[in-house]
Amino acid sequence: MEETIESLKKKLEHYEKKFSLAEHDIAIDGYMAYVNIVKQQVSHVKGFDIKTNIEGKKSDNAMYERTEAMWKNLPDMISSMNKLKVELNIPFNENDGKEKQKAVSPQSIGA
Repeated sequence: MEETIESLKKKLEHYEKKFSLAEHDIAIDGYMAYVNIVKQQVSHVKGFDIKTNIEGKKSDNAMYERTEAMWKNLPDMISSMNKLKVELNIPFNENDGKEKQKAVSPQSIGA
């Protein structure tokens, strides 16, 4: 589905408003910091090569253990991040401010 220029302008306006608040709202600023950390961890895990990092003595290279801790915690961190996003009302909703559509029934059509 291709977005129209008007819908993109609405999205841009929404995000500009939301994230300009981050300068004054520690919760949104903290959320953005959290997202940054999770992105860095995902990037690290994506580029991690197990074979390269388990060679040699265990005491010589702790990278495997550190990365393992990251990938084991990523699902919980991502889930927490998504819950926080909802709690802070960060996702864009194209229908914000519009009247909610009511269910249609045969009775409502005939009325």
